[in-house]
Amino acid sequence: MQLLALPVFEGVPLELAVKAAENFRALQHRGITVRKTIDCLIATFCIQEGHELLHKDNDFQGFENFLGLQVVHP
Repeated sequence: MQLLALPVFEGVPLELAVKAAENFRALQHRGITVRKTIDCLIATFCIQEGHELLHKDNDFQGFENFLGLQVVHP
């Protein structure tokens, strides 16, 4: 029930999917391969909407280092 107190976002708009693919290619160009499509979508959403991301997944490191992802470091 505590999760219901958090904002819920539904669906993936076309613009977000395209930007996520662009971000994937930008990181790949730097030699960084993101293993999961969902990680690209999550990171891109957070970058575009100005949200910080709390995670324990190395796939987000490139987004933080090169694309401006804000990360919560506990």
